[in-house]
This record gives sequence, structure tokens and C-alpha cells, in this order.
Amino acid sequence: MDIKAIISDDLGIPTSLIDEALARARLDVKKFVIPKRNGQKRVILQPSKKLKTIQYWLIINIFKKLNVHSAAFAYRDNLSILENAEVHKGNKYFLKMDLKDFFPSINYSDLIPLIASWHSKETPSWTLSKNAEVLIRLSCFYQNDFLPVGYPSSPIISNVVMYKFDTEISNLINDMEKFGEVIYTRYADDLVFSTNKQGACNLLLKAITDYIAKSESPKLVVNTAKTKFGSSSGGTASVTGLKICNEGRITIHRKQKDHIRLLLSLYGKSILNPEEYNSLLGHLSYIHHVDPAFYSKLQSKYFMQIAELRAANKAS
Repeated sequence: MDIKAIISDDLGIPTSLIDEALARARLDVKKFVIPKRNGQKRVILQPSKKLKTIQYWLIINIFKKLNVHSAAFAYRDNLSILENAEVHKGNKYFLKMDLKDFFPSINYSDLIPLIASWHSKETPSWTLSKNAEVLIRLSCFYQNDFLPVGYPSSPIISNVVMYKFDTEISNLINDMEKFGEVIYTRYADDLVFSTNKQGACNLLLKAITDYIAKSESPKLVVNTAKTKFGSSSGGTASVTGLKICNEGRITIHRKQKDHIRLLLSLYGKSILNPEEYNSLLGHLSYIHHVDPAFYSKLQSKYFMQIAELRAANKAS
């Protein structure tokens, strides 16, 4: 059966609407530019509502049925940067690597063989015809068939495409004599390796860099400027923005703590800009999740401010 007919039946929309969305898939796209911390700019693309509707169908009926490696912690239910950091907290030595232009490095040609393999095994009710391939390509990829930042389907597609990468990296580092017992996690474009074997991180860096240079699908590039070594005993172990202390406790960095204390102090003196209230509440919720001990300290010192801030938020 034609995939468009099934989508039409499932969503209760005419096939003409699907055809219209596909015909204008790369035209009806809004672009947003946000600055990065390094001074460069990140382009966010927002597809039309019609195209989003098709993407959500594809997510539920295809992409969620494809393999995602257990090392992938981003964009998955019940996983966050806290869980990503916790699996590393028993180790002393850390290697952090970053992949340059991660989403745009992933192409439609990286995804379609995976869909074809799954389709041949599971034989869903729709045919993987040229029309079906075109629908997936136009719905989920942008100009030059690259994976765009901002499409609802992009996060899960990235995890699916990276399954082979995550599997081969996990196999590559499985050398106890050379690297010790290594833990590997990937949070989108952030790769984290940890071990208790001193000196192993340098060997890991060479092995991973060599593998990425030879890998063809997806074609990834290491952002060497963001490659970092760390040690929990030295106080420099940071995993996806969280600090791992030498006793294995996870917390936020001192600058973040000082910034939140400052915001609470300014709020208590009635000189905090009201536009920053929601940001402060967001910070507090984040701390409550990742570092309950520090949150309790803030509660004991700024109890009145936090209670007033939360009450005002509920009232609004």
C-alpha cells in the first residue's frame, strides 16, 4: 500500500494536503539565527505545520522502531544530562570530544539504508517505493539532503543514524589491557569516555580520532578545539555541563552557583528585572533535579524569596 494513503487514513487528512506539504517542503521553512558562545551563529529551521504533522507520523511509525544504542543519552525518554553524568561518576579520568556541525553532517543517504533494512525484516503495510523514499527525504531533510536543526524528527534520526557509530566505538574501546574498563556515552554531539586507567585517555583519543577519520557514514568531523581531558581527583571532570567531584558526587559548577545566588539576592532586594523571574525559576528547577543537596542549601538561606517567586509564578 502507498505510504501517503496510510498517512492520510491515520491522520484523517486528504492526500492532496500531503502533496502540498511535500511540494513546498523546502520553501515554507522559517529560519532563526541564534548566537553561539564562541561568537558564531546557529541556524534553526522550523518547518510548516503540515510538514510537522507528517514528521510526527514518521517518528511514531518508523523512526521509533529503529535501533538506538544504549550509549545515546540525548533525546530519549527518562534520560537527561544527569543520567549521562551519573554513569561516569565511578571513574577518575575523562576524555571529552565534540563533533563539529553534528546534525548537518547527517544526510538522507545515511538514513535510508537503515529504513530499507528494517522494512525488509518487519514488512509493514506500506511499500518502500520511490514515492515513499521521496516523502521521507522531503519531510525530514533540507537543502542538499542534510539533517536540519529545529525539525521535530531530527533528534531521533540522529540517534538512529549514529547506532552503527555508537556500536563500533563501544567495540573499539573494549580493550581492558589497553584502556582499562571504559564507559562511553554520547549526548548528541558530545562524546564522553571515562576510565580508571591512568594514561588511557591519550590512547583513547588517538583510537577514536583515527576511527572517525575513516568512517564514511555518517561523515563526521572532530571539533578539536573542544577536546578536553579531565580528572575527578583534580576537580576538572565535567560531563555535559555537570561537575563530577572526587567522591563521585555530581553538582553544578561554581560560576553557576554564584550566578543563581546573585539572582536570588537581587530578587530579595526587589531589584531583579521581572523578565528574569522565569529564568531564575528554571535554574531552581534544574538544580533541584541535578543537585538536591545544593538546592536544600539555597532553600534554607533564601526560603522566603523562593516561596514568593513560586507563588507569584502560580498566580500568573
